[in-house]
Formats: sequence, C-alpha cells, structure tokens
Amino acid sequence: MLKKDLTVREHLKTIQSDGGKARWAKLTPEERSAQARKIVAARWAKKVIPEIPVQVPVATTSKKSRPQYNTSR
Repeated sequence: MLKKDLTVREHLKTIQSDGGKARWAKLTPEERSAQARKIVAARWAKKVIPEIPVQVPVATTSKKSRPQYNTSR
C-alpha cells in the first residue's frame, strides 16, 4: 500500500482528532454526559432566531399627509 503524503494541516488535524478521542474515552459516563450537555447548550446559544419586523402605522400630524377634500362647489 502506498503511503499518502499529507499536508501539515491534514496531519495536525489527524493528530488532534486522535487526541480528542483518547481524552473522551478516559472520561466516566457521567463526565461525558455533563460535557455533552454543556456542548449542546453552547451550540444552541449560538443560534440566532431572526425577528420578524412588525410594521406599525405611525400617526402623523403634518398637513401634507392629511387627505385633501375639494370644498369648492
């Protein structure tokens, strides 16, 4: 089998992934559960729920906005 040449970034990513898996495997089930809850809470805190803009009619008192009635007969 030919050995694949990895870039430095790919190699570091592989090493970091292995380290994270080893660290996770050392934890007790209770510790893993607590950390998983913390991770999920942080992920949901990042989600932004867009607000729907509400258009409220504004009452104006300027003469230009008042309707013009024809008073001459």
